[in-house]
Amino acid sequence: MARTKPEVGKTVTAGEVMTSPVITVRSDVTVSEAANLMLVNQVGSVIVLDENGHFAGLFTERMLLPKEALVPFMRGKAFRVLGREVGDFENIEETMAEVRSLKLSEVMNTSARPVSRDTHIADVVERMVSDEVHHVCVVEDRKPVGIISRHDLLRLFFDPAGPADPPGKGT
Repeated sequence: MARTKPEVGKTVTAGEVMTSPVITVRSDVTVSEAANLMLVNQVGSVIVLDENGHFAGLFTERMLLPKEALVPFMRGKAFRVLGREVGDFENIEETMAEVRSLKLSEVMNTSARPVSRDTHIADVVERMVSDEVHHVCVVEDRKPVGIISRHDLLRLFFDPAGPADPPGKGT
């Protein structure tokens, strides 16, 4: 995946930091298919498209990780994966088998707010913090053209003059 190298000391935009091209899937793809695509491409998210090829939402590896949830009116805690009760970790394999066949349209993050190429990087960071997300899609005419992850920001913040591509990935 190609990245551009932003110039040090100039206003940085989403288009300069984003990773492109992006990995996209249709909303009728299963969780299992999307997870496999993320593994094969070594990415933490896929962009979900509607029937017109427009941005519809995001599906991320973070969504597959168990989250602790308080159970109302009970003294215990439960764990949830993609909105499904796991109960305890002894049942995690059963839960994962159950969620593999779900369609992305049932579980994707539809509230993810994309940005344009010319969005200032400070606005991208603010969106990640306020929305508590690790990925922001960059769109042009509602079609995905890139994605910005926390790793892209890490590269920008701590090595702005460094290589545009990570070591070992080529140029």
